[in-house]
Amino acid sequence: MYGYASPGVLAPAEASALRNAVSRLFGEVSKDEGPQSEGEVVRRMNQEGLTTARGNPWRREVLHRLLTNPRIAGLDPSGEPIEGWGESVLTPAQFFRLDALFTERSSQRATPREPHEYLLTGGGATCGNCGTWMTGARVHSDAPPSYRCPPPTDSVKSCGSVRMNADRLEDPVAEQVLAELLKPGAQEHLEALQADVEAEVARLRQHIEGADARFASIGDLHGRGLMVESAFLAAQKANKDDLRLSRARLHYLEQMTDLPIGGVHDLVHWWNTAPHASKKALVLLEIEQVRVLPQQAGSNDPHGRIQIKWRQAVA
Repeated sequence: MYGYASPGVLAPAEASALRNAVSRLFGEVSKDEGPQSEGEVVRRMNQEGLTTARGNPWRREVLHRLLTNPRIAGLDPSGEPIEGWGESVLTPAQFFRLDALFTERSSQRATPREPHEYLLTGGGATCGNCGTWMTGARVHSDAPPSYRCPPPTDSVKSCGSVRMNADRLEDPVAEQVLAELLKPGAQEHLEALQADVEAEVARLRQHIEGADARFASIGDLHGRGLMVESAFLAAQKANKDDLRLSRARLHYLEQMTDLPIGGVHDLVHWWNTAPHASKKALVLLEIEQVRVLPQQAGSNDPHGRIQIKWRQAVA
């Protein structure tokens, strides 16, 4: 959880970033600025080069979900202190005050539009200009859902110039995926891909489970004077970065492991009735990456803006 190195043990830089964000929400940073919205706070965080635990730019909904999690104040879901939790990012009083602020602001907002379930976020679609993962967004509240290359920040060198409406990207990709799966041998190929993913998931889980032992070994070497301070800090950072990337990769792969299509004969009918999570699992399993190219003048064919790199089974 962002803000913590482990349950009840703070990650100082992350905790400080969150406390500063909360101060901005309350308007306690500057009398001239006053209370800020979550969107304004997130824009400031991204401008300062801060990223989420997975290394992605901050989004309003991500910050909101984090700050409404009782564990941010060392509390359980019922609002009671967790025994033995240790330090917390926020005090319980701050958490309850923040909850009241969110409730008040929510009552003042118009009813939000139904959220779109994006098919290719999280690395499925990348910008054809700079290779950055595209995010799901609306240009404004009344606009249709779309994919866009996020604006550049100090930590993300994106171009921010490529955008495509979600239906114009997702529908052609789905058509091509289904066409591939109707070819002879497609079921066997899909089973091989699933086996590869399951094997990598098992390796990643084992690697993540060994993180505590690796951190303990580094600490032991440092404590015994066998590692200088600079090497100790560098090793800690390298292991923390590795753990963050491994968890992000595991989360990405786990979306593909629960795909109940064995024995399905009418794949088109299955697609039209399957839950979104299963459709996304199928697409991510078949496709390694979809490059979204910039709009060309005079062209209105969405297929011309899409380049699919198909996933190959390990020989």
